[in-house]
Amino acid sequence: MGVETSETTCTLKALRFPPAPKPDNITPRPSLCLLFRHISAGLDHKDSAIMANFLMLVVAVVTAMGGFTYGFDSGIIATTLGHNTFKLYMFGPSRKNPALSGAIVSVYNAGQALGGLSVGYLADRFSRKYTISFAGFLAIIAGILQAAAVNPVMLIIGRLVGGIACGQLLSVVPVYIAEAAPPKQRGFLVGLQGMLIAIGFGLANWVGYACSYAAGNAQWRIPLAMQIPVPAFLTIAALYVPFSPRWLVQKDRHEEARVVLLRLHKTHDTFLADQELIQIGEQIKLEREQGNTSWGIALKKMFSRQYIRRTMTAAFIVTMGQLSGSSVIQNFQNIFYATVGYTGQTALLISGVYGMVGIFGQIFYLVVVADKWPRTRTLWTGSLALSTMIAICMALSATFGAGRNQDGARAAIAFIFIYSFCYAVFFNAMIWVVPSELFPFFLRTKGLAFAVFSKAVVAIVLSQITPIAIANVSWRFYSLFIATNFAAAVIYFFFLPETGGKSLEEIAEVFGDALASEHIGDIKITKRQEAENGEFNEMEFAGLDAQAKEKHAV
Repeated sequence: MGVETSETTCTLKALRFPPAPKPDNITPRPSLCLLFRHISAGLDHKDSAIMANFLMLVVAVVTAMGGFTYGFDSGIIATTLGHNTFKLYMFGPSRKNPALSGAIVSVYNAGQALGGLSVGYLADRFSRKYTISFAGFLAIIAGILQAAAVNPVMLIIGRLVGGIACGQLLSVVPVYIAEAAPPKQRGFLVGLQGMLIAIGFGLANWVGYACSYAAGNAQWRIPLAMQIPVPAFLTIAALYVPFSPRWLVQKDRHEEARVVLLRLHKTHDTFLADQELIQIGEQIKLEREQGNTSWGIALKKMFSRQYIRRTMTAAFIVTMGQLSGSSVIQNFQNIFYATVGYTGQTALLISGVYGMVGIFGQIFYLVVVADKWPRTRTLWTGSLALSTMIAICMALSATFGAGRNQDGARAAIAFIFIYSFCYAVFFNAMIWVVPSELFPFFLRTKGLAFAVFSKAVVAIVLSQITPIAIANVSWRFYSLFIATNFAAAVIYFFFLPETGGKSLEEIAEVFGDALASEHIGDIKITKRQEAENGEFNEMEFAGLDAQAKEKHAV
């Protein structure tokens, strides 16, 4: 329920916002918003709304390139560890060093932990988009170090820097998109990060397979160098996307925030941007009045009784990206394929197909699931599906392992592919969508940072124990993930509230926070010319039908 106010009508002036600027009076900034503003200037209202939605899509895709960077960087190491020339160069004549291969994977996860934690400060202090650009720059440095590595130490340093970059991207990209996206499209738009992760991972598998035909050390140096181009694009392109409107309001840059909302959310009802701005501004104002803007207070409150449920829920959902078994299969799939009799280039080819199946699953999510299925139901049904797939794979590996029966081995591979499809449908995007929605503004980047940190810590443990566990207990190791997925299904079903379709401010109500304004749709906007300027802005009122004008021009 919203906080009681003495007035029934909420106005822009009540927030002490400056008068709504006419577009020509706004200082030009290098931004995709300005580009599309000029393109859409000559269109009618319907076409202009389509252009606004297209602009939001472009902004989301550009920033979701951070997801591609993570997907490619994490996927390329799996094929790299499978190249004989790499194993000879890094591990010596034996071509085996489980401890070192585990370190190469785990140091990347350690970097993610450090990078994730840094976002809580960087994204709030310097903005979400500048943090994305900086992370892209770090990923370039990491790619250079890895591709030019002359010894394991140099490679490990490169993986560490790459992990820092990807930890930052995993934390800040979903926050940025969630804060910029319209509520009813947020699942789709934040889900683009999952789509780009799947594409990056799938492409990494095929690059690794293609380069297996190269001569000498080019087999692994070329794939590692391919980590550079997309971060280079992201580093530059992120400078031209608009600032997060919520970050702008927090910095008291209300004029810019309103323009960003108008450009990104424009529909038949142009007053929606004003309603959103009022709700955002009132909520951030309430947080300030409660003294929540201090860094120390925010960190303390994150683990207070009021917010601990949200903090641990976000950390649990993101960490289940690891405990679902996906990261183990992803990073050590060549070992799994060997247990059912497939090695060498055949295993690399299977890895390529595995990555493509994930892309198809992600497309299914965007078309069928995103913003159509309830978030909670998606997660608990997906957990049960993954638990079932892993159980079947474990049974087939136990019965037909080591190539004793080719039909059984093929069936095990088939269920691994089905597992990949299910993970992409139910989790690859959803583990970023839901956590990005759970927190109020003053905790959002910090909460996601803690979630990514938790994921990275679990990934470090898994990367260290997985090679040893598979070597000693083989297929029995996968029983761990049967149990974790089943437990997650129970937790999602009984304890996770539904967040779909609500604004980020309204979601806080679900967890018992006070909403500082009415719900979007119930907020009434007075004529801005009467409340502030005494002059009616026909340009922004144009295109509304008579009923909409009567509803909003109180």
